[in-house]
Amino acid sequence: MNNSLTTQAIVLRRADWRDYDRMVTLFTPEHGRIDAVVRGCRKPKSPLLNAAEPFCAGEYQLLKVRDRVTVTQARILNSFFELRANYDRLSHGAFWLRLLSEVVMEDEPNEALFQMTLNALAYLTHSDLPEALLTCMFEMQLWRMTGFSPNVTECVICRTPYDKTALRFDAQKGGCVCAFCAPGAHVLSEAARRILQKAPRTPYSAVEKLYSREEWPEAARRIREFTLARVGNIKNIPE
Repeated sequence: MNNSLTTQAIVLRRADWRDYDRMVTLFTPEHGRIDAVVRGCRKPKSPLLNAAEPFCAGEYQLLKVRDRVTVTQARILNSFFELRANYDRLSHGAFWLRLLSEVVMEDEPNEALFQMTLNALAYLTHSDLPEALLTCMFEMQLWRMTGFSPNVTECVICRTPYDKTALRFDAQKGGCVCAFCAPGAHVLSEAARRILQKAPRTPYSAVEKLYSREEWPEAARRIREFTLARVGNIKNIPE
């Protein structure tokens, strides 16, 4: 980044630093992950206190001096404050932020993932849909937008096109496997396979259509296995 920058950002995590400062990890659409310090934000009446909280989304002014990036000003656009009043929703949202902290890289722009995250957080905050369904959709969208979706069109070992009568799923190997290559892998229904194939490429607003599909819990289990195979160091994972 340049010495000064104004950018949209979502706060992924924060940690107290020194007496009154905080370190924050920001997800920006144009510059990926940025680690920055928010000086003095823990002082009484600091205008930057709320801007240094996880989930907060807004416009941030940053200044880089040597290797240190500092948040100088922030204009909050959405704090998703209501999430904090619902423990289950908060747990799922925190899981999303931890995933993003692991996946989003410095200097790697991803406008689509940024906008999807804002949209998903709005659904998590205000919709009545099950948290597990919203998280399933988030995980599928996340992996597609970062280029790591599971392969659900062929066996990842022998490259044979999938067989509806002998379809399996092996998260460690990266997706679908045939019964010959991995007979001990989880059986995957055709309906769940279609969800894993199509849902990541549809707008997040289409998550409501999955609610009527009785196979979505199966798809949710398989994509969670895939997520944990790729990012295995996340703790306190919601159901």
